[in-house]
Amino acid sequence: MPKSVDRISLNGKWEASIDFAHAFREDLNAHTQWRDIIVPGCWEQIEANKQADGPVWYRRSFDVPSEWMGRRVALDFGGVNYYCEIYVNGGLACKHEGGWSGFQARVEGLLAFGAENELLIMVYKQGVRFPLRASLAGFLPDVGVIFGGIWKPVHLQLVPDVVIRDVFAKPRVLHQAVEVEFTLLTVPSDTECSVTVAAEIKDKHGKVVSRKEQTVKIPSAVERVEDKLWLMFEDAISLWSPESPTLYQLHVAVLGDTCEISSHDCRFGMKELEIYRDQFLLNGKPIYLRGVLHWGWYADTIAPIPSRDEIREELKRVKESGFNLVKHCLYVPVKDYYELADEMGVLLWQEMPMWLPEVTPEFKERTFAQFESILREVRNHPSLSIWTLGCELDQSADSTFLQELYAMAKSLTDQAIIRDNSGSGECYGGLLKEYADFYDYHFYTDFHFFPDLLSQFAGSWREDKPWVFGEFCDYDEFRNLDTTLADHGGELPWWLQYDEAVNPVAKEERWQYSRQAEKLAKLNLPFSHAQLWNNANRSAFVYRKAVLEFVRTYAKISGYVITSIKDNPIATSAVFDDKGQPKQLPEKFRMMNDATVMTLTWDNRRSWIGGGDRLVRWDPFNYTAGTFIRPHLIISHYGSSPLEDGLLTWKMVAEADGNVLGEGVLSSVVVHTGEVREIGVLEIAAPEVETPSAVTLRATLTMASTSDEAPVCNAWTLWVYPKPALTLEEQSMLVLDDPFHVFAGLSTIYPGIRTQTGLQDNTRVVITSQLLPEHESFMEQGGKVLFVQRSQYGPFALKQLSFSRESLQLFHDHPVMNRYPHEGHTSLSMFGLATDTVFDYASLPAHQPLMERLDARLFERAGYMFESAQGQGTLIATTLRFEGGLGAQPQGIVNNTGARYLLDTTIKYLLEG
Repeated sequence: MPKSVDRISLNGKWEASIDFAHAFREDLNAHTQWRDIIVPGCWEQIEANKQADGPVWYRRSFDVPSEWMGRRVALDFGGVNYYCEIYVNGGLACKHEGGWSGFQARVEGLLAFGAENELLIMVYKQGVRFPLRASLAGFLPDVGVIFGGIWKPVHLQLVPDVVIRDVFAKPRVLHQAVEVEFTLLTVPSDTECSVTVAAEIKDKHGKVVSRKEQTVKIPSAVERVEDKLWLMFEDAISLWSPESPTLYQLHVAVLGDTCEISSHDCRFGMKELEIYRDQFLLNGKPIYLRGVLHWGWYADTIAPIPSRDEIREELKRVKESGFNLVKHCLYVPVKDYYELADEMGVLLWQEMPMWLPEVTPEFKERTFAQFESILREVRNHPSLSIWTLGCELDQSADSTFLQELYAMAKSLTDQAIIRDNSGSGECYGGLLKEYADFYDYHFYTDFHFFPDLLSQFAGSWREDKPWVFGEFCDYDEFRNLDTTLADHGGELPWWLQYDEAVNPVAKEERWQYSRQAEKLAKLNLPFSHAQLWNNANRSAFVYRKAVLEFVRTYAKISGYVITSIKDNPIATSAVFDDKGQPKQLPEKFRMMNDATVMTLTWDNRRSWIGGGDRLVRWDPFNYTAGTFIRPHLIISHYGSSPLEDGLLTWKMVAEADGNVLGEGVLSSVVVHTGEVREIGVLEIAAPEVETPSAVTLRATLTMASTSDEAPVCNAWTLWVYPKPALTLEEQSMLVLDDPFHVFAGLSTIYPGIRTQTGLQDNTRVVITSQLLPEHESFMEQGGKVLFVQRSQYGPFALKQLSFSRESLQLFHDHPVMNRYPHEGHTSLSMFGLATDTVFDYASLPAHQPLMERLDARLFERAGYMFESAQGQGTLIATTLRFEGGLGAQPQGIVNNTGARYLLDTTIKYLLEG
């Protein structure tokens, strides 16, 4: 072995003893069967039982060069999760707790030089001995399984007499310089001495652009000395940004008489991310953070240790879909992820692994120690831009604890942008006194509730800070098990098996993906897996587009993080599927997720009610023939340069026949970077139609030839409905009995409807919000009833469930649904009808479903609308919101255009029947 070798890799094939019943080293020879295992990795890759926390024993032999005798030697571990004891040739080298960062164990006193040595390591992961919530396990145990083992690289290396550690390159953009902090670890001496530290910076071409030497004094009897030096650039600097991720190479070394005693190399970027009022500024320009949430889920490796090629491909797809940020949520990724994000220009948000903690004095001590180690290890990377210290913390995380954590993080990261509690104490029952540089909310809700949430939480009375959604905008889709089985040789992967030992999250009642096939088979739905997948995929696009574009109309919001990056055992709400492929075409996704986005807002309406003005909500996505469509075009611009002398062309087209309903040009468009503004109002007459018709507005904004901005494009689908078509004779056959005021104002649409109590000889259809005995008698004799149930006191049991999130809406083959423009998925045509209550099927009579809710997590069905024979007559019952009224929904049937048409259709069907 060459004498120059000072570092030996111990990665590769080891042996593992997985016998969870024997925790004592003395038992190994008597009870152990050894299996091959690869390091880095985790034992769950070779062990079916993923619940047991240990111990697992690792061993391997290694040779130590004879020329290392008399030198200091250490085992260097990148990471072992979670607790380990390290034995060399039978002697205990060290014990270590904490799985996310590296550590060293000095071993020269235990080695046999020039001979074979045995390394034996006992490992426990978080579990019984080290409880999950007390040991910074993060969220991975909830996603799939917490991993155990030697999951990062291991090396044996020489330790010089002076070691340079904790090198931190702190950019000083204004001064064209870098401040370099470092620590020297030395062997204590009886006398004071000094060493020379040299540092140089090279640019991407390998040219030295700065160099400096500095003498550092080491007092007697001291083991640790902290110092810093200042490096000025000789030429103009190049700044790091997502568009231009320029990196510099820093080399810092302790010089000896003839060679370097110790050295450290790292890359850094000249980047300045700061806050001005309610915006983030990157290198002095506003930036909109467009992030995707990452839980560290990798099915093949279980531990979050993807290959560099996998990371590179993942980040490539992230950028192609318009994202500029990845949030590592409650876990710490491997070094390769940081390095490739640095190279490829992807911002990173690092959230520390504190989730539902059991806060005790011991937990606090553990947290400070482990957080400091993590902070020091990753803080150099220019891609790393934001930190959060925990997620959705309640009041158990006390003020002193969070304040001190925040102060430590600020001190160790060069005053980085940091927040104590992602999600906010305001929303999760935690502290209202925050230690935070920005606002961060986790709003998971249906689209129609967003306006109220944003209006209140973005109130002008709040202190000026940027607002970023640390998590939001999930939409559970449908995993096509036909495809999954084909991808895994006809068998379900371990993370979808209904076996708690193999798949620990199978015990979770809130999501039952491991029982999907079993539960769907019992439902006997008239839809194929492919149809369900297509329904969910199209619905998810509609929902995310509506939410993201609406959020972009708020200037006080500076970014978001979409949940999540990749489907996993507890969620199908990701932007990428199980194989990491985008669910939506990247160019389609970028329409709503790019530096510059074009979106719509609408007129407000008011009415004089009870002696004063009141806001009247209406349906901007559905129109009656002959009315006017008046979209306001908005630009949210966070590109690298202003939009100057822009030209916006627009066209509205009837989808059925391609007929152009309106078109035009807006010229001289100017939007500054970081600005959200209206650039024009369009007015188009809704065409006369006999059946519901989709119309699409398409707009393209192009810049002057001198601009480097690409064209901005977007498109929106709206619906036009025929005018109410019931004749006065047909209206006279209707009786409205509406104690819950679901149909308030209906007489303005149907002036011939009778609203008095009591049925007459010519009554054919009763419309009611309370099913009474006389209505049941009416149906027994052949009458027809449309019943909207709002109260738990009605005849059928109700459940309160979200409409869009966590579900699919199933539209059945029925004359009523076939006439409604749903196109087999949930679109904004359902905006005013969306409801938060469903029929519990256990309470329903024999019926034909018109519209159902399929829970995308539990695979259980519930009813929105059904038809049932009642004697000689018919009942159609529903929980849909004909009156709107939830959040930003239209107020009343008169303002609820889509609902009015569904009512027309239902009544016509009942009259025809």
